[in-house]
Amino acid sequence: MYTNEIDTIKHQLINEYAGYQDKKSLIDNFPKYTRYKNSNEFYFHMTKYLNKFQDPHLKIHNTKSLHPNIRVQLFENHLYIIDSKNQNLPTGTLIKMLGKSTVEEVLNKDKDLLKSSNPERMDWTDVLKKYEYVTTGNQIISILQKDNPNFFDQSYQIEERKTYLYIRFSDFLDHTKISRLIKQNKNLILNANQIIIDVRGNRGGSDLAFFELLPLLINNDITIKNEFPYYHRFTKAYCDERLEVLSEIINQISDSKEIDEYKTFSKLFKDNYDKGLVNINYEQETKVIKGINNALPNVKVLCDFECGSSGESFVEIVQRFTNIEVIGRPTRGMNDYSNVMIINLNDNFILSVPHSKDGRIDTGKSMAKNGISVNYYVPWTPKELNEDVILNIAINQLSNINQN
Repeated sequence: MYTNEIDTIKHQLINEYAGYQDKKSLIDNFPKYTRYKNSNEFYFHMTKYLNKFQDPHLKIHNTKSLHPNIRVQLFENHLYIIDSKNQNLPTGTLIKMLGKSTVEEVLNKDKDLLKSSNPERMDWTDVLKKYEYVTTGNQIISILQKDNPNFFDQSYQIEERKTYLYIRFSDFLDHTKISRLIKQNKNLILNANQIIIDVRGNRGGSDLAFFELLPLLINNDITIKNEFPYYHRFTKAYCDERLEVLSEIINQISDSKEIDEYKTFSKLFKDNYDKGLVNINYEQETKVIKGINNALPNVKVLCDFECGSSGESFVEIVQRFTNIEVIGRPTRGMNDYSNVMIINLNDNFILSVPHSKDGRIDTGKSMAKNGISVNYYVPWTPKELNEDVILNIAINQLSNINQN
């Protein structure tokens, strides 16, 4: 049972995964064939195994499973609901038990599902799936539902507030919409003395989506030189999939500059078609961000553990700007391996497989465990259940600057 799925996963790890050489010992110790009672048992067993890779982009998904309708946060061994789509479990509710286990018992026996020992970096999604219901007070309440609830609504926002300009990107998925918004508000951004950019919960997307914003934030030129190798594992399947997707994007956009950028990206896959692992940064690529702002606005960037992938790339780049301070908590740490392909496993499961690798990993500078650090760290406390602590700190800092 599930032998086809197991064979496919193993094949992908050996023949497609960009981290094959780095994780070879784990792959060599691939779980032995066993009979699983049901799809849940298979899912949780394979998830625990893949979590050992410490690669958030490498993951199996059960397409037919139920989904948790709450999000939780651990603080001093107390488990709080921080977001809820369950009418019986409001935000702020304290969970006593998951299934028939106490929070302490779950922490001891399910650490492989939580992915981290740091409470602020624990991912509780699979644990909630496993236990199916929670106890709060004297109530036992189911926490699973058929439809996958959206806890992170898409929001692209540029808004004048009383003392600052507020910019919000929930992701960098819709390049066209983001580009249009930035162009429409170009003068507003250039005339703002104080800006808050909120990428908390950013679900990633394309780095190209935010590059148009960067020149508006500075009045000088900033050179970004990537001194480390950057690898793609150019397999036939990966190249075919990427070329098809890029062709569709090119046909949908009208901006000639954007078209040229995507065509350049397409050429990368044509030139390296089926060549295996290739360093595409052999010339130590340098990118110059040419600032066009006459002034130098004071910018605060807000981020947290839910900020991942391209959201992290944004945070990492803007930290090089002298006028920008990053406030909040370190990011998720997803970019050691990226550029994911989705593999269908007999319509019951899908597997996401990264095909690129950041060469910093080879120098011991992996981001998986710690994410991208912040300039001003704000620990999570239950106070955040009722107050936007991170945003308020940013506003207060801007106010203090004005007073001084």
